[in-house]
Amino acid sequence: MATPDMPARADAVVVGGGVYGASTAFHLARRGVRVVLLEQDHVGGGATGHSGAIIRQVYESRVGVRLARKSLLFFHRFGEETGASCDFRTTGFLSGARAGDLAAFDRLLGLLASEGVRAERLTPNEAVALEPNLDAADYEAVVHDPNAGYADPIATAGGFASGARISGAAVLEGAAVRGIAVRKGRVTGVRVRGGRTIETERVIVAAGNWTPDLLRPLRVAVPIRFVRGNVILLRRPPGFGAAPRIHFDFYHGTYSRPEEEKDVLVGSMPTDPRMGLKRHALADDSVPTAIVRDLWRRLARRFPAMARAQPRGGWGGVYDVTPDSYPIVDRVGPDGLFVAVGFSGHGFKLSPEVGRLLAEYVATARRPEELEALRAARFRERNAVRPEAPFPERRGPRLP
Repeated sequence: MATPDMPARADAVVVGGGVYGASTAFHLARRGVRVVLLEQDHVGGGATGHSGAIIRQVYESRVGVRLARKSLLFFHRFGEETGASCDFRTTGFLSGARAGDLAAFDRLLGLLASEGVRAERLTPNEAVALEPNLDAADYEAVVHDPNAGYADPIATAGGFASGARISGAAVLEGAAVRGIAVRKGRVTGVRVRGGRTIETERVIVAAGNWTPDLLRPLRVAVPIRFVRGNVILLRRPPGFGAAPRIHFDFYHGTYSRPEEEKDVLVGSMPTDPRMGLKRHALADDSVPTAIVRDLWRRLARRFPAMARAQPRGGWGGVYDVTPDSYPIVDRVGPDGLFVAVGFSGHGFKLSPEVGRLLAEYVATARRPEELEALRAARFRERNAVRPEAPFPERRGPRLP
């Protein structure tokens, strides 16, 4: 993507060229806001590029369901909206419940139905008819969302960024931010590596794991922990058949989805935010052999045919995790400063709608009602997002 000359002034500056920064810049530009998007490396090159990019609607809280549902609708029309492809593929989503979790399972289905999600309750036999390689012997019921799918995370961030440029935004790659200028309690600009400053009265920090470092000099603290996540790719064995659907297996602790035509992407869950990292940067993003074998073994318990799969590599990444595993999307600190951080592994799938709402907040100075639950102060006020239909019954946050 070509980098234009750096403007001296903008109506708003978005820091971070991941899927959230790019989405917010896209929606601001469509509102006619003169926006600059700054990315220290290349668009989609940070945590976004490591995303499993699963797009689902099955959430345990109403705010999660609503944001996911509207985001899924956007992914279906991504090309019409942005002029670019995100390579969205509809696969469907399956997740099963054992006998002890049926009450929680039915509460979850009730929540989804109340929000207009067309999720089906299947018997194990019906689930196996849809997914012949699935071992559903321990399931009593299965939820099926036929509209779920996945996309290419780098293409998605790039699509938002190119759409923003079409609407007049300046997208600058290789533009590392050195600090946010403040005078008399108001944002006045963004200092960029090389000594340049872009004057602006509105700054949106959507820099993922780098966000706490950028906020710290402004005496703005966010309750973020860094948690490593691992993903591996397995080549489906001969005779496996059609690509599998997305599957969340809460009992063996894996999520999986097809990866293009021949592979399966597998990640681990739950990820406990209490088992955090001190820093967000990984010295090595490769996946140890022991973790590859563990994820492979756990997936094969649910899909026995995958015991004959061939490992095809993998990668490690870092989640920015809040205490309730929902993001902070709010105005914080000095006037004119906004933040979107702590997406806790949910970020990719919610990015279209959260980016739209944040752009509305920035452009109008009025917080949309949909963002009320994601205020920064909720933890101090002991008003964190709580599952309305937790499934299965669990002790702590889980990802993605």
